[in-house]
Amino acid sequence: MFLPRCAAGVVAVSLSVAAFSWSHVPAQNSADEELRHADELQDRGSPEESRKIYESLLRDLRPVEPSRQLGHVLNGLSNLEAAEGNYQKAIDLAQQAIDVYRRLGDAGGESYALNSRGIAEGDLGLYGAAQVSFHRALALIRSVSDLETEVRTLNNLGNAFYFPGQYLEALRAYQEAWQIVERHTSDPWDNEWRQITRINQATLYQRLGRYQSALEIYRQLGPLSQRLNGSDRAQLLTNLGALYRRLGDPWKALDSYRAALDLYSKQHDSAGEISVLKNIGIVYALDQGDLVKAQQFFARSLAQARDTHNQREQMQAHLYLGESLFRKRDLPSGREQFRIALAQARTLGTVEEQWKALYGIGRSEELLGQPEKAEAAYREAISTIEISRNQLQLSALRAEFLADKRDVYDALIALLLKKNEVKESFVFIERSRARTFQDRLVSASPDAAKTRPSFPSLDEIQKDLDLSTILMEFWVSGDRIALIWCTRHSYGMQQTQLSAGERESAMGFLRGLPRNLGANWREPSAILHRLIAGGLSLPSNLHHMLIVPDGWLSSVPFDLVPSDQNSSKLLIERFDISYLPTTALLRRAPEKATALHFPWTHELVAFGDPAMQNLATAGPLDDSADLQPLPNSAEEIQSISKMAHGRTELFLGAQDLKSVFLSGKSHGAAILHVSTHAFADADVPEDSRMLFSSAAGSGEADYVFLRELYDMDLRGVNLATLSACNTERGKMIRGEGVQAFSRALLFAGSRSSLTTLWRVDDQPTSEFMKQFYYFILEKHQPKAEALRSAKLKFLHSGTRLQNPEEWAAFVLNGDGLGPVPRFISWAELLASSALLILSALSVAVWVLRIRRRIHRVHGSQHVIS
Repeated sequence: MFLPRCAAGVVAVSLSVAAFSWSHVPAQNSADEELRHADELQDRGSPEESRKIYESLLRDLRPVEPSRQLGHVLNGLSNLEAAEGNYQKAIDLAQQAIDVYRRLGDAGGESYALNSRGIAEGDLGLYGAAQVSFHRALALIRSVSDLETEVRTLNNLGNAFYFPGQYLEALRAYQEAWQIVERHTSDPWDNEWRQITRINQATLYQRLGRYQSALEIYRQLGPLSQRLNGSDRAQLLTNLGALYRRLGDPWKALDSYRAALDLYSKQHDSAGEISVLKNIGIVYALDQGDLVKAQQFFARSLAQARDTHNQREQMQAHLYLGESLFRKRDLPSGREQFRIALAQARTLGTVEEQWKALYGIGRSEELLGQPEKAEAAYREAISTIEISRNQLQLSALRAEFLADKRDVYDALIALLLKKNEVKESFVFIERSRARTFQDRLVSASPDAAKTRPSFPSLDEIQKDLDLSTILMEFWVSGDRIALIWCTRHSYGMQQTQLSAGERESAMGFLRGLPRNLGANWREPSAILHRLIAGGLSLPSNLHHMLIVPDGWLSSVPFDLVPSDQNSSKLLIERFDISYLPTTALLRRAPEKATALHFPWTHELVAFGDPAMQNLATAGPLDDSADLQPLPNSAEEIQSISKMAHGRTELFLGAQDLKSVFLSGKSHGAAILHVSTHAFADADVPEDSRMLFSSAAGSGEADYVFLRELYDMDLRGVNLATLSACNTERGKMIRGEGVQAFSRALLFAGSRSSLTTLWRVDDQPTSEFMKQFYYFILEKHQPKAEALRSAKLKFLHSGTRLQNPEEWAAFVLNGDGLGPVPRFISWAELLASSALLILSALSVAVWVLRIRRRIHRVHGSQHVIS
């Protein structure tokens, strides 16, 4: 069977197939009985005994007319040769079987033999040829309606796409197989292929960085895995080992790998043994620092791969030998191993290993004092990564694609910063962040084909800034922080190297929020001055600050950062602050300018005060058990509504329904406001959720999940506010950022979003929202300025509300410099109408008087004449 297996330190799939079992054929002669026995021996892991029977039968069957028995023998021998690493011989035998079945007009048999040929082709790295074989097999088996073989072939096809990095095509093949499995749960073959298909899906998820999704699949498969044969169990154990290592448990990974190695050895599966040997070496090298032992395992893997002519495994062994030698600081030898791996990866067309080899070459060249060669290698590695990523057309796959590749971008950025190439560094920093979000901005453009390239240059961004705005673009790599800043007419860069103690102090402060914001909150927050105070002098004409955070800086409340090293004044006391996931957001097409909106147009749609008095738990999401009512939620929304001048729709209490929220009620409203309980899921970001009232009195909590927000149409919404806890928290994905509610709201089309960095209390939040909307709706301040005004109102209140715990959690993402559209109220409209009427009457009276005077003058002249 064509099943997942770990390779090159990340999960990969293996190339092995089970032939059609002769036990399904009624025995009519002794040859049928022998074929059945040979199949059983092969399944039990006795290949030599099986081979003797096949070869004996082959001598008897060749001289006579072609038969299904001959085709089966040839196919069985092909599988045995492939298992021993004799792939070319396996291809030749499979082709002979194909010829026999074709002469017999046996589409099912030909499909089996094509699967065998495709797998051997894949083991040789001939992925294009393997894909052709599987496509032909698929067409044949569909003509005879053999669903089990169709599922087998779809899994094989998916894996043939997997190795060269064609992940979207692989996913489609697995999904098609899964749909067949789901429709035929009562068929005897369903259980086995259900497991195999799920394992392949989990393998793909692991490669793409969706580790929790993969782990959940393995947990589901655990009780069923004993039903798999030895090779299949070994492959599952190998995958689990890779996943345990990825999740930070190398000891558990070693246990899984050793158990898999034992099973592979008993099954005489050389490809499986090579893969596990390599992965054991990876654990010793990368997790335990035992480079000597690691090198021994990689050498064993390489020797066995050479003996079996397995080019893919040779490439992998060279790659990881190179890594071991690099870490031992044997740089020339390590570089040579990387170069061999790169040449083999190019021959095989495997994109994943190409960028890894180039990254290894770049690091070696850099430490050998060849920065120009290192930079060239890094650039080529990034170009290779980008080509692979561009093939992933589904955002669900792209979301975590750059997570394990960010190191390559960081290496190049560090080199460019060292050369003080600020503008070039800026471009690659942007290329390393929020890529899925940037893709959406481009695709959502009215004329996507003519949209400017998705990576803005520093010069272009400067043109987008007004004279009173400064942009702060951060980059974080380990203990290093770089800040590239720019205004309309100037730019600069500063770098900070935090000591281990400084970084731990900063991280400790962030982990402790908001509990550590006591009466002396300025003392612990002073550690944040290192983020921007390293000699950056900001001109006095600047009033607006746009911050693009990176990594752990995404959880920093920049309000509390000192504005300079020698002052107690905070940034929020000098600037209004808004955040961007990427500067590409500045390119989003501006809203159509409308001076005034009339009172019958939508200004506010609000949801809140979820009904919880009879709320039961919600199955696996057992949040509602400890939830408290929000007594200030309804009053908060009603107060905001009173400040609105346009049309408002409020959905409170029992009307606060998920179905209404998702129905499009908010589409076109200037403001969307949600006041509720929210939960951030740091493991599975799509499961972050907001509470709504139970539908139709069901008694079960109803949630809007983060994944559902992404699918909403919020174009036309100028400000989306989530007055709830932790809505700016979520899973941090390298290369993408924090997967929080703000990202989903901006993704769906809202111009800006207001969310929270930590848990906020009901009553102070309600008061804060009233202040914020007062400055928005009554004073007509731009959003970031209104947020600053509300925060300063609290900070200087002289009450308990002055503590940042009550106001610093609120952060504005997106367009903070523009105001919410202004609406004219009915009273204003009527007053204006009355004034117009009076003015018109005055003009009419004035005109009438003029006419009368003219008439009198003309009349007098007529009498005189």
